[in-house]
Amino acid sequence: MVFSYDHKISLGYLTGLANRQLSHTLAARFKAAGINMTAEQWGAILLLLNGDAQTQGQIGAQLFLEKSSASRLLNGLERRGWINRTRDPKDSRQKLVTPTPRVLETAERCAVIAREVIADAQRGMTREEQSACRSLLSRIIENLNGMGR
Repeated sequence: MVFSYDHKISLGYLTGLANRQLSHTLAARFKAAGINMTAEQWGAILLLLNGDAQTQGQIGAQLFLEKSSASRLLNGLERRGWINRTRDPKDSRQKLVTPTPRVLETAERCAVIAREVIADAQRGMTREEQSACRSLLSRIIENLNGMGR
């Protein structure tokens, strides 16, 4: 019996595989540079460095993580001294997450590595193809945002 669904051309399969390969490559290069950080942790650090203090729930929502996964992610960053969690003065039930000054040096090194990984991933693509790829992926994310939740 031949199954009629070809996963090799499935958008879900291809984007998932690309995501795992990007994450694995990024983490491997961080490790080679002596930086103990995962791709997910890097994503959380970027959110914090490029915005204001956020709650754990806000970070998890932006990274599409379950509450327990977001908690584990932030616990790892806190153990390394890369984030602080403080009570939200507007809502004492919430804790605000902020980056520490200690993470800034590491983040600069990570940014260089991340740019190199993206350049490698986009090798052979024109600027127009790169722009189209980002635009289409953004549209997919927008289309699916909130669906099935």
